Amino acid sequence: MKKAISFLIIFVLMMGLVACGQSTDNSAKKEAGLDYPKRAIEIVVPFGPGGSADIMTRQLATWMGDYVDKPINVINKAGSGGVDGMVYVAQAPADGYTILQITPSHAIAEAVGRPNANLTGDFEPIANFQKDIQVFGVSKDSPFNTIDELIEYAKANPGKLKIGGTSPGGLDDYMANGFAKEAGIELTYVPYNSASETKAAALGGELDIYQDKVISFLTMVRAGDIKPLVVLHDERLTMIEELKDVPCTVEKGIEFTQGSWRGFAVKKGTPQEIKDYLTEIIEKVYNSDVYKEASEKDMSNIIPGYVGQKEYGEMWADEITKFREVLVK
Repeated sequence: MKKAISFLIIFVLMMGLVACGQSTDNSAKKEAGLDYPKRAIEIVVPFGPGGSADIMTRQLATWMGDYVDKPINVINKAGSGGVDGMVYVAQAPADGYTILQITPSHAIAEAVGRPNANLTGDFEPIANFQKDIQVFGVSKDSPFNTIDELIEYAKANPGKLKIGGTSPGGLDDYMANGFAKEAGIELTYVPYNSASETKAAALGGELDIYQDKVISFLTMVRAGDIKPLVVLHDERLTMIEELKDVPCTVEKGIEFTQGSWRGFAVKKGTPQEIKDYLTEIIEKVYNSDVYKEASEKDMSNIIPGYVGQKEYGEMWADEITKFREVLVK
């Protein structure tokens, strides 16, 4: 009986905390004269379920529930490297009820001129939420033990070394070729259908170089399957035991630090007050204790991820320019 009463007390307290958060949010909306949202909000992930973009968005939607008094639903609209999801949101009303989750893949789609895909033409930024760092390595059986050895071999054997990724003309392709360009070498990029296939190819000897985001890369390092050679960043990741002695690109004189990022956009024409409201909610989640704890566990907090509306729009423009320089021949 005592256990039941204790559980009831805890439950009531928890519901009270949630109610307080929603009450504060509703009060702020009334002060601003904003009658939004009046129904469920839909966030579209333009990739399949289970990937990093999908997982992050579903977590965010749950945490947004502490501040928004209407449901936040996440749906997947995969296809064409993220373009199908863009088209779906671009065809929805510009009312803030359909939000697009975006990554560099969408900036790349604009940079290379893919049909039906124009990030800056059809969408407006809300906020970026996460940024990732990329790491290059080789299989445990590789003859290369340092990035210097690999670069020396690549210079003597242009195009012989193979590096893989999940799509031609996508972010992995850009990072492989952008790194190669700055390092003064030539690599052969091999596309695969999924991250799991890319990993298998690296372990099976089909690829000479394995690239991945820090959290996924570390799994391979800790299993003893991959030797890390270089971090695509401007400083060493000394806070991570397995990478603390791995050089970064900048210290090697390779001015290439591209990583991934994940944020949100709405259809162009969405009222400014709605965009401001969504930006504020996302920023609240980013600064919340629950997100800080989660991001520390999965190491998505190595570099600050949050970027507000204006700066995020400027980031889009910068990224598109960089992608054009490398991917458009």
